[in-house]
Amino acid sequence: MKNMLRSVLSLLLLVSAVACANADELSIGAKAPQFSLVNAVDGKTVAFHPGDGKVSVVVFTCNQCPYAKAFEPRIIELAKQYQAKGIAFYAIDSNDESQYSEESMAEMKSRATQKGYPYPYLKDDNSAIAHAYGARVTPHVYVIDGSGTLRYRGYVDDSAKPEERRTTGLANALDELLAGKTVSNQTTRAFGCTIKFKA
Repeated sequence: MKNMLRSVLSLLLLVSAVACANADELSIGAKAPQFSLVNAVDGKTVAFHPGDGKVSVVVFTCNQCPYAKAFEPRIIELAKQYQAKGIAFYAIDSNDESQYSEESMAEMKSRATQKGYPYPYLKDDNSAIAHAYGARVTPHVYVIDGSGTLRYRGYVDDSAKPEERRTTGLANALDELLAGKTVSNQTTRAFGCTIKFKA
């Protein structure tokens, strides 16, 4: 009986912890936090001012995560496709480079250059921007409309394997916004490696 109670209590604590984590995510309809971060590629500061009239995509990603690597070609492809339609893309690495050397600025620059990122690859040194958005995993996607309001939050697609995709979450959201429609599926469950936050 005691073991059963312990199991139930453990489960309740786990559910509570997950609920708290989800509660911290930026809500649909909320104003997106602005940021000013250094682009690893050229060392220049890139500022994002939500409400600048552009639809923007903010993707939290990193160098080492297998999921981030798997989705990388898709994100690059989408960026090239939608930047031509006036949509801005920002990739942010919030992992703690003091614990994970693969996440250093030098490694970020190397990866972005090698893969031909068509967007800035920004370093969130103290993980403050990830916390502000409520990002939890890599990749974790946020779509902000021209007024600076969050319209979509979640995954790129529902599978990292192109042949198994059934829902193209990010592309669907962008297409609907460009057509002047309300995003029909505003939140999806982002999946990937946990962000290694700066302590």
